[in-house]
Parts: sequence; C-alpha cells; structure tokens
Amino acid sequence: MIIYRHYTLIKALRLFIVGALALFFLTLPAAAASDFNVAFSGYITRMLLALAILGLVGYGLAKFLPGRFAAGARGHIKLLGMLNVGRDTIFLVKTGPEVVAFVSGRTGVTPLGRWSLEDWDDYEAAAGARASLPAE
Repeated sequence: MIIYRHYTLIKALRLFIVGALALFFLTLPAAAASDFNVAFSGYITRMLLALAILGLVGYGLAKFLPGRFAAGARGHIKLLGMLNVGRDTIFLVKTGPEVVAFVSGRTGVTPLGRWSLEDWDDYEAAAGARASLPAE
C-alpha cells in the first residue's frame, strides 16, 4: 500500500511539472514575438538548452527513482532461465526457498514443476559433474 501511495504521488508530481513547464514554454514565443530586441537564434538556443535539461532530468528520474521505491521483496525472485517454444515461453524462476518452472502463453500460465532449493542445487552439482566427465 505504501508503494502505491508513492507511485500516485510521483505520478501527480510528474503531471504537475509537465503542466507547469508546458504553460511556461507556451508563453515564451509570445514574449519573444512582442520584444523585438530578442534574437531568434537566442530563443532557439534557450529552447534547446531547456529541452536538454528536461531530458537529463527525465533520464535521471527514470534511472534512479524506480529502485528507491521497489518492493521490500527485492532479490527474492530470480529468473534462472527462459526458453521460447513456438508462441509459448518456459520460465525457470527461483522464488525464495523454491525453484518453479512454468509455461506462459496464449492459454495462460501452466506450472510444470516445483523443487526445493536444496534439491535444485544437488541437481545442478550433479549436472556439472556429468558435464566435466570425458565423453566415451
């Protein structure tokens, strides 16, 4: 619930900033047209500088803010593997103390199997040992 509250606050703040900037930049051409001492190249330079600053601020917000408000379960879910089979996709996901395999496609999600983390680690170790043996 707290994450949703932060999301709505950020969304409202973003909407306010976009509206304020739009109103500010919409009035600049009128101010520039009424003042004959303002050069067109200076106006274009200011607009490009403002767009560059807004782009950098937007990039910074998109890059650094989503990690700040992530859910508390960070790191508990990890994608171990993914395989596309036709229009379906097989996922292998580590979820806390378990490893789950499922198929996702047009018809929905179908679980394939569920293993404890200890069983999965044992299987991985055995598979690695078999791969290291010379072929006969």
